[in-house]
Amino acid sequence: MSFTNKIDEWMKEAEERPESAVTIVRLIARRLRELSERDEELLAENIALQNGTRVEEYQKRIAHLEYQLDLLKRRFGVDDASLVELPTKPTEASTLSLLIYNAHGRIFRVELNPRAVSGGNDSKEPGRITGDMMTNLEPPRMLAVPSNEDVLLLFTSGRVDTVAVSDIPTVELGGAWAWEQAALPNEPRAGELLACVTPFSHLPLSDFFMQISRRGCVKKTMTSMAQSILANHYIGKGALQKSDQPFDLMLCKKQERLAFVTYEGHLLGLDIDDLSYASEERIRLTATDYVIASFTTRPNESLLFVTQTGKVVHRESKSLELTKSSTAKGQTLIPPSRLEQGVRFMGAASVKDPDSVVVLDATGRLKLYEAGSITGAGSIEADGLILSIGLIQADSVKRRA
Repeated sequence: MSFTNKIDEWMKEAEERPESAVTIVRLIARRLRELSERDEELLAENIALQNGTRVEEYQKRIAHLEYQLDLLKRRFGVDDASLVELPTKPTEASTLSLLIYNAHGRIFRVELNPRAVSGGNDSKEPGRITGDMMTNLEPPRMLAVPSNEDVLLLFTSGRVDTVAVSDIPTVELGGAWAWEQAALPNEPRAGELLACVTPFSHLPLSDFFMQISRRGCVKKTMTSMAQSILANHYIGKGALQKSDQPFDLMLCKKQERLAFVTYEGHLLGLDIDDLSYASEERIRLTATDYVIASFTTRPNESLLFVTQTGKVVHRESKSLELTKSSTAKGQTLIPPSRLEQGVRFMGAASVKDPDSVVVLDATGRLKLYEAGSITGAGSIEADGLILSIGLIQADSVKRRA
């Protein structure tokens, strides 16, 4: 029924029952107010359409959606001709890329044959890095991704940028590489360093950006903000203290569990759904402690921790204790007596037995180990002290039947 017909009914009601007139006037006034507000909204929208601001906003949204669709198509190996229904699992890339990067933004890209990673001997020692291993006291870090992946670079200033892995030049498998040979896809600006490199093609399938700082601050951001973040090339540092620095950035889904591990052997587990959208300190650290690894965990995986001398600590995933305390101490994995002897963690990951672990030692040598074999042995043989580890998931190298 139209508003005009309602007015006629209300007038008739007021004539028959004058005592209801005040109520009817209030109803009419409320409805007129609603219509007036709606009219103002339509007028503002009409003005925005006329001067182009709304059109520009819609164009930006469309461009961002097309970008996300392109990410999915590359990740799943789907082209426009076959884009009828996306497969449930990523199509395997013909090669796997191992990225080794330092704080100065230098990135080595080594292409590994998936079958060689899982069974051959030619890739068990992918190569060796020459020259200084430590940059600003930060060891190089490693990431294994399909060669058709896109990655997001996070700098310590909070700046971000994306790059296609295929655009990063490769170095010779099994060779010796100097940092001067490494690619520099996005050089750090004055006063900033490269904090981390993270896979990015599953952005459309994720719910949150998760940031972890060196001092254990955590910040959750909805991926619906991705358009603004990418347009401005900025997500923020995600830290509270001025001296703190960003350490990691990852894409997560609802109901996942987040874990991070510290240099002095503390493990903290968090329920992603319980985390705040504001930066908050989640662990109480000593002045000499800091975060050295962060990852999401799944029930069918186990937790692997590696010390600088190659000692391997192994825990079942179910042993991870989730905490809601804002300044928890976490689970202690290195006893005080071992801490006094100088034992420290250099890397950690959530693994399955068939996964491969990439180990970088102080001589610059890279070696591949099957996760199940090193957890069984309890140690890793290295030519020098271990600086960092990376993970190659078996699912990423398994060939389709």
